[in-house]
Amino acid sequence: MQKCVAKGCIGAVLLVFGMSANSQTNSVQVYGQADAGVEYVNKVRTGGVGSATESVTRLQSGSASSSRLGFRGREDLGSGLTALFALENGFAIDNGALSQGGRLFGRHAYVGLSSKTLGELQIGRETTAIYDFGLVFDPVAASRYSAVVFDAAYAGRADNALKYIGTYGGVKAIAQYSFGYDSLVANGGELAGAYRVGKEMGLHLLYTAGPFAVGAAYDRQNGTSIATQFNKTERKVVGASYTLQPFTMYAAYQRQTVKTPISAVDTDLYWIGAQYRATNALLISPTLYFNDPDGGENRSTMFTVMANYAVSKRTDFYTELAFMKNQDTATLGMGGAVNPGDSQAAIIVGIRHRF
Repeated sequence: MQKCVAKGCIGAVLLVFGMSANSQTNSVQVYGQADAGVEYVNKVRTGGVGSATESVTRLQSGSASSSRLGFRGREDLGSGLTALFALENGFAIDNGALSQGGRLFGRHAYVGLSSKTLGELQIGRETTAIYDFGLVFDPVAASRYSAVVFDAAYAGRADNALKYIGTYGGVKAIAQYSFGYDSLVANGGELAGAYRVGKEMGLHLLYTAGPFAVGAAYDRQNGTSIATQFNKTERKVVGASYTLQPFTMYAAYQRQTVKTPISAVDTDLYWIGAQYRATNALLISPTLYFNDPDGGENRSTMFTVMANYAVSKRTDFYTELAFMKNQDTATLGMGGAVNPGDSQAAIIVGIRHRF
Protein backbone atom coordinates (compact mmCIF):
# COMPACT_ATOMS: atom_id res chain seq x y z
CA MET A 1 0.00 0.00 0.00
CA GLN A 2 2.82 2.40 0.93
CA LYS A 3 4.60 1.74 -2.37
CA CYS A 4 1.39 2.38 -4.32
CA VAL A 5 0.83 5.66 -2.51
CA ALA A 6 4.46 6.71 -3.15
CA LYS A 7 4.17 5.84 -6.85
CA GLY A 8 0.91 7.76 -7.07
CA CYS A 9 2.47 10.81 -5.40
CA ILE A 10 5.44 10.79 -7.75
CA GLY A 11 3.11 10.47 -10.74
CA ALA A 12 1.01 13.39 -9.57
CA VAL A 13 4.08 15.54 -8.95
CA LEU A 14 5.42 14.72 -12.43
CA LEU A 15 2.09 15.68 -14.00
CA VAL A 16 1.78 18.97 -12.12
CA PHE A 17 5.40 19.98 -12.66
CA GLY A 18 5.28 18.92 -16.29
CA MET A 19 2.30 21.23 -16.86
CA SER A 20 4.08 24.04 -14.98
CA ALA A 21 7.28 23.64 -16.97
CA ASN A 22 5.30 23.90 -20.22
CA SER A 23 3.41 27.00 -19.15
CA GLN A 24 6.38 28.80 -17.55
CA THR A 25 9.54 28.18 -19.54
CA ASN A 26 12.61 27.41 -17.39
CA SER A 27 10.71 27.96 -14.12
CA VAL A 28 10.86 24.26 -13.15
CA GLN A 29 13.51 21.68 -13.98
CA VAL A 30 13.12 17.90 -13.80
CA TYR A 31 16.44 16.08 -13.41
CA GLY A 32 17.99 12.94 -12.03
CA GLN A 33 20.26 10.01 -12.55
CA ALA A 34 20.08 6.23 -12.65
CA ASP A 35 23.08 4.26 -11.38
CA ALA A 36 23.44 0.49 -11.09
CA GLY A 37 26.34 -1.95 -10.92
CA VAL A 38 27.43 -5.47 -10.01
CA GLU A 39 29.55 -5.80 -6.86
CA TYR A 40 31.83 -8.57 -5.60
CA VAL A 41 32.96 -8.58 -1.93
CA ASN A 42 34.94 -11.25 -0.09
CA LYS A 43 35.03 -12.25 3.60
CA VAL A 44 31.45 -11.21 4.36
CA ARG A 45 30.28 -12.54 7.73
CA THR A 46 27.42 -15.01 7.58
CA GLY A 47 26.40 -14.35 11.19
CA GLY A 48 27.72 -12.73 14.35
CA VAL A 49 31.30 -12.01 15.33
CA GLY A 50 33.52 -15.01 14.65
CA SER A 51 31.08 -16.67 12.25
CA ALA A 52 32.11 -18.12 8.91
CA THR A 53 32.83 -15.74 6.04
CA GLU A 54 31.87 -16.07 2.39
CA SER A 55 32.18 -14.00 -0.76
CA VAL A 56 29.08 -12.42 -2.30
CA THR A 57 28.18 -11.09 -5.75
CA ARG A 58 25.19 -8.75 -5.86
CA LEU A 59 23.47 -5.99 -7.78
CA GLN A 60 23.84 -2.56 -6.20
CA SER A 61 22.10 0.77 -6.83
CA GLY A 62 23.86 4.11 -6.62
CA SER A 63 27.47 3.02 -6.24
CA ALA A 64 29.15 5.92 -8.10
CA SER A 65 26.44 8.32 -6.89
CA SER A 66 22.92 7.68 -5.65
CA SER A 67 20.04 7.16 -8.06
CA ARG A 68 17.61 10.07 -7.80
CA LEU A 69 14.72 12.01 -9.32
CA GLY A 70 14.47 15.71 -8.60
CA PHE A 71 12.48 18.86 -9.24
CA ARG A 72 13.72 22.39 -8.70
CA GLY A 73 12.37 25.78 -9.58
CA ARG A 74 12.99 29.49 -9.22
CA GLU A 75 10.82 32.58 -9.61
CA ASP A 76 12.12 36.14 -9.92
CA LEU A 77 10.28 38.30 -7.37
CA GLY A 78 12.01 41.52 -8.37
CA SER A 79 14.26 43.79 -6.29
CA GLY A 80 17.00 41.13 -6.41
CA LEU A 81 14.86 38.47 -4.68
CA THR A 82 14.17 34.97 -6.00
CA ALA A 83 11.80 32.34 -4.58
CA LEU A 84 13.05 28.78 -4.94
CA PHE A 85 12.29 25.19 -4.08
CA ALA A 86 13.85 21.75 -4.53
CA LEU A 87 12.47 18.24 -4.06
CA GLU A 88 14.84 15.30 -4.58
CA ASN A 89 13.82 11.69 -4.30
CA GLY A 90 16.33 8.91 -3.69
CA PHE A 91 15.55 5.40 -4.87
CA ALA A 92 17.17 2.01 -5.31
CA ILE A 93 17.17 1.16 -9.00
CA ASP A 94 17.66 -2.57 -8.32
CA ASN A 95 14.24 -2.93 -6.69
CA GLY A 96 12.50 0.45 -7.04
CA ALA A 97 12.33 1.07 -3.28
CA LEU A 98 12.61 4.50 -1.69
CA SER A 99 15.91 5.24 0.04
CA GLN A 100 16.56 7.60 2.98
CA GLY A 101 14.36 5.66 5.39
CA GLY A 102 11.40 5.52 3.02
CA ARG A 103 11.01 9.30 2.71
CA LEU A 104 9.40 10.32 -0.58
CA PHE A 105 11.86 13.22 -1.03
CA GLY A 106 14.59 12.03 1.30
CA ARG A 107 17.65 13.46 -0.42
CA HIS A 108 16.37 16.97 0.18
CA ALA A 109 13.14 18.95 0.25
CA TYR A 110 13.14 22.68 0.85
CA VAL A 111 11.66 26.06 -0.03
CA GLY A 112 13.46 29.36 0.31
CA LEU A 113 14.48 32.84 -0.76
CA SER A 114 17.63 34.05 -2.49
CA SER A 115 18.98 37.61 -2.48
CA LYS A 116 21.72 38.83 -4.80
CA THR A 117 23.30 40.74 -1.92
CA LEU A 118 22.36 38.78 1.22
CA GLY A 119 22.64 35.14 0.14
CA GLU A 120 20.15 32.29 0.24
CA LEU A 121 17.94 30.90 3.01
CA GLN A 122 16.44 27.41 2.68
CA ILE A 123 13.87 25.74 4.95
CA GLY A 124 13.17 21.99 5.02
CA ARG A 125 15.22 18.78 4.83
CA GLU A 126 18.83 19.66 4.02
CA THR A 127 22.25 18.15 3.43
CA THR A 128 24.57 18.73 6.37
CA ALA A 129 27.82 20.67 6.63
CA ILE A 130 29.84 17.43 6.70
CA TYR A 131 28.12 16.15 3.55
CA ASP A 132 28.80 19.46 1.77
CA PHE A 133 32.46 19.34 2.86
CA GLY A 134 32.89 15.79 1.56
CA LEU A 135 31.57 16.69 -1.88
CA VAL A 136 34.42 19.20 -2.23
CA PHE A 137 37.37 17.41 -0.61
CA ASP A 138 36.79 13.64 -1.00
CA PRO A 139 38.05 12.58 -4.47
CA VAL A 140 35.41 9.81 -4.66
CA ALA A 141 32.77 11.69 -2.65
CA ALA A 142 29.65 9.74 -1.68
CA SER A 143 30.58 6.71 -3.80
CA ARG A 144 30.20 3.26 -2.24
CA TYR A 145 33.88 3.08 -1.18
CA SER A 146 34.48 6.61 0.11
CA ALA A 147 34.61 8.36 3.50
CA VAL A 148 31.01 7.15 3.95
CA VAL A 149 32.43 3.71 4.82
CA PHE A 150 33.94 5.20 7.99
CA ASP A 151 31.37 7.85 8.85
CA ALA A 152 27.77 7.92 7.57
CA ALA A 153 27.74 11.70 8.17
CA TYR A 154 29.36 12.08 4.74
CA ALA A 155 25.96 11.16 3.34
CA GLY A 156 24.08 13.04 6.08
CA ARG A 157 20.85 15.02 5.94
CA ALA A 158 18.86 16.85 8.60
CA ASP A 159 15.09 17.21 8.87
CA ASN A 160 13.42 20.38 10.18
CA ALA A 161 16.36 22.54 9.17
CA LEU A 162 17.24 26.13 8.32
CA LYS A 163 20.19 26.54 5.96
CA TYR A 164 21.98 29.72 4.91
CA ILE A 165 24.37 29.95 1.93
CA GLY A 166 26.36 33.12 1.29
CA THR A 167 29.36 34.08 -0.84
CA TYR A 168 31.78 36.79 0.23
CA GLY A 169 34.54 37.28 -2.32
CA GLY A 170 36.44 33.99 -2.45
CA VAL A 171 34.71 32.61 0.66
CA LYS A 172 31.55 30.51 0.60
CA ALA A 173 29.78 30.12 3.94
CA ILE A 174 27.09 27.54 4.75
CA ALA A 175 25.38 27.55 8.14
CA GLN A 176 22.66 25.16 9.27
CA TYR A 177 20.44 24.60 12.29
CA SER A 178 17.99 21.73 12.74
CA PHE A 179 15.17 21.70 15.29
CA GLY A 180 15.10 17.88 15.05
CA TYR A 181 17.43 16.16 12.59
CA ASP A 182 15.74 12.75 12.35
CA SER A 183 11.95 12.63 12.24
CA LEU A 184 12.01 8.82 11.98
CA VAL A 185 13.27 8.60 15.58
CA ALA A 186 10.64 8.67 18.32
CA ASN A 187 10.23 12.32 19.36
CA GLY A 188 12.89 13.20 16.68
CA GLY A 189 13.42 16.65 18.17
CA GLU A 190 11.00 19.56 18.45
CA LEU A 191 9.89 18.10 21.77
CA ALA A 192 8.06 20.37 24.21
CA GLY A 193 10.03 20.99 27.39
CA ALA A 194 13.22 19.38 26.00
CA TYR A 195 14.68 21.85 23.51
CA ARG A 196 18.05 20.03 23.31
CA VAL A 197 16.61 16.76 21.99
CA GLY A 198 17.58 16.02 18.39
CA LYS A 199 19.16 19.39 17.67
CA GLU A 200 21.91 19.73 15.08
CA MET A 201 24.03 22.69 14.04
CA GLY A 202 26.72 22.94 11.40
CA LEU A 203 29.02 25.37 9.63
CA HIS A 204 31.06 24.95 6.45
CA LEU A 205 33.54 27.54 5.15
CA LEU A 206 35.22 27.19 1.76
CA TYR A 207 37.90 29.49 0.33
CA THR A 208 39.05 29.21 -3.29
CA ALA A 209 41.81 31.10 -5.07
CA GLY A 210 42.59 29.90 -8.57
CA PRO A 211 43.76 26.27 -8.41
CA PHE A 212 43.82 26.21 -4.58
CA ALA A 213 40.93 25.50 -2.20
CA VAL A 214 40.82 25.13 1.58
CA GLY A 215 37.82 24.37 3.73
CA ALA A 216 36.67 23.62 7.27
CA ALA A 217 33.45 22.30 8.73
CA TYR A 218 31.92 21.78 12.17
CA ASP A 219 28.87 19.73 13.03
CA ARG A 220 27.22 18.90 16.36
CA GLN A 221 24.30 16.57 17.03
CA ASN A 222 22.50 16.15 20.35
CA GLY A 223 20.97 12.87 21.51
CA THR A 224 17.49 12.03 20.20
CA SER A 225 15.72 11.28 23.49
CA ILE A 226 15.17 12.98 26.83
CA ALA A 227 17.58 10.50 28.42
CA THR A 228 20.34 11.27 25.88
CA GLN A 229 19.72 14.97 25.22
CA PHE A 230 23.00 15.95 26.93
CA ASN A 231 25.00 13.55 24.73
CA LYS A 232 26.76 15.16 21.79
CA THR A 233 28.51 13.98 18.65
CA GLU A 234 30.90 16.61 17.32
CA ARG A 235 32.82 16.57 14.05
CA LYS A 236 35.58 19.01 13.17
CA VAL A 237 37.14 18.66 9.73
CA VAL A 238 39.62 20.57 7.56
CA GLY A 239 40.71 19.93 4.00
CA ALA A 240 42.59 21.31 1.03
CA SER A 241 42.94 20.70 -2.70
CA TYR A 242 45.26 21.90 -5.43
CA THR A 243 44.85 21.54 -9.19
CA LEU A 244 47.81 21.24 -11.52
CA GLN A 245 46.35 19.86 -14.72
CA PRO A 246 45.76 17.03 -15.36
CA PHE A 247 45.91 16.32 -11.57
CA THR A 248 43.94 17.56 -8.57
CA MET A 249 45.37 16.57 -5.17
CA TYR A 250 43.29 16.32 -1.97
CA ALA A 251 43.90 15.96 1.76
CA ALA A 252 41.53 16.10 4.75
CA TYR A 253 41.47 15.43 8.49
CA GLN A 254 38.48 14.89 10.80
CA ARG A 255 38.23 14.58 14.58
CA GLN A 256 34.95 13.05 15.76
CA THR A 257 34.14 13.22 19.47
CA VAL A 258 31.24 11.35 21.05
CA LYS A 259 30.50 12.94 24.43
CA THR A 260 28.32 11.95 27.35
CA PRO A 261 28.22 13.74 30.72
CA ILE A 262 30.85 11.28 32.01
CA SER A 263 32.98 10.33 28.99
CA ALA A 264 34.39 11.36 25.63
CA VAL A 265 35.61 9.09 22.83
CA ASP A 266 37.60 10.41 19.86
CA THR A 267 38.07 9.00 16.38
CA ASP A 268 40.50 10.44 13.85
CA LEU A 269 39.76 10.02 10.14
CA TYR A 270 42.05 11.37 7.45
CA TRP A 271 42.74 10.79 3.80
CA ILE A 272 44.91 11.75 0.86
CA GLY A 273 43.89 11.30 -2.75
CA ALA A 274 43.88 12.61 -6.27
CA GLN A 275 41.89 12.89 -9.46
CA TYR A 276 43.78 12.30 -12.70
CA ARG A 277 42.18 13.37 -15.98
CA ALA A 278 43.89 10.82 -18.21
CA THR A 279 41.84 11.83 -21.27
CA ASN A 280 38.77 13.97 -21.87
CA ALA A 281 36.69 10.85 -21.24
CA LEU A 282 38.67 9.03 -18.53
CA LEU A 283 38.95 10.16 -14.88
CA ILE A 284 40.95 8.06 -12.39
CA SER A 285 40.66 8.76 -8.63
CA PRO A 286 42.90 6.90 -6.14
CA THR A 287 42.38 7.63 -2.42
CA LEU A 288 43.89 6.29 0.81
CA TYR A 289 41.87 6.55 4.06
CA PHE A 290 43.02 6.05 7.66
CA ASN A 291 40.56 5.53 10.53
CA ASP A 292 41.96 5.65 14.07
CA PRO A 293 39.48 5.35 16.99
CA ASP A 294 40.46 5.60 20.67
CA GLY A 295 41.67 2.26 21.94
CA GLY A 296 44.36 -0.24 21.06
CA GLU A 297 44.91 -2.22 17.87
CA ASN A 298 41.70 -0.97 16.21
CA ARG A 299 42.90 1.13 13.28
CA SER A 300 41.62 0.56 9.73
CA THR A 301 43.13 1.56 6.40
CA MET A 302 41.26 1.54 3.09
CA PHE A 303 42.68 2.10 -0.37
CA THR A 304 40.27 2.69 -3.22
CA VAL A 305 40.61 3.65 -6.85
CA MET A 306 37.73 4.67 -9.06
CA ALA A 307 37.75 5.01 -12.85
CA ASN A 308 34.97 6.79 -14.78
CA TYR A 309 34.79 6.61 -18.55
CA ALA A 310 32.31 8.97 -20.22
CA VAL A 311 30.76 7.63 -23.40
CA SER A 312 28.60 10.76 -23.77
CA LYS A 313 27.75 13.94 -21.86
CA ARG A 314 25.12 12.03 -19.88
CA THR A 315 26.38 8.46 -19.59
CA ASP A 316 29.52 6.94 -18.06
CA PHE A 317 30.82 3.51 -17.18
CA TYR A 318 32.70 3.13 -13.92
CA THR A 319 34.61 0.65 -11.83
CA GLU A 320 35.76 1.03 -8.24
CA LEU A 321 38.12 -1.27 -6.37
CA ALA A 322 38.77 -1.16 -2.64
CA PHE A 323 40.86 -2.98 -0.06
CA MET A 324 40.37 -2.67 3.71
CA LYS A 325 43.10 -3.65 6.18
CA ASN A 326 42.08 -3.91 9.84
CA GLN A 327 44.16 -4.14 12.99
CA ASP A 328 43.46 -6.93 15.49
CA THR A 329 40.20 -5.60 16.97
CA ALA A 330 38.87 -3.53 14.05
CA THR A 331 35.84 -4.85 12.12
CA LEU A 332 35.26 -2.34 9.31
CA GLY A 333 34.42 -3.54 5.81
CA MET A 334 33.04 -2.21 2.54
CA GLY A 335 30.31 -4.86 2.48
CA GLY A 336 29.34 -4.78 6.15
CA ALA A 337 31.28 -5.69 9.32
CA VAL A 338 34.00 -8.32 9.07
CA ASN A 339 35.49 -10.52 11.77
CA PRO A 340 37.99 -8.70 14.02
CA GLY A 341 41.30 -8.21 12.22
CA ASP A 342 40.05 -9.51 8.87
CA SER A 343 40.91 -7.69 5.67
CA GLN A 344 38.36 -7.31 2.86
CA ALA A 345 38.48 -6.66 -0.87
CA ALA A 346 35.69 -5.42 -3.12
CA ILE A 347 35.07 -4.36 -6.69
CA ILE A 348 32.06 -2.90 -8.45
CA VAL A 349 31.43 -2.29 -12.15
CA GLY A 350 28.49 -0.16 -13.21
CA ILE A 351 26.82 2.35 -15.48
CA ARG A 352 25.39 5.77 -14.63
CA HIS A 353 23.05 7.90 -16.73
CA ARG A 354 22.15 11.51 -15.91
CA PHE A 355 19.12 13.34 -17.28
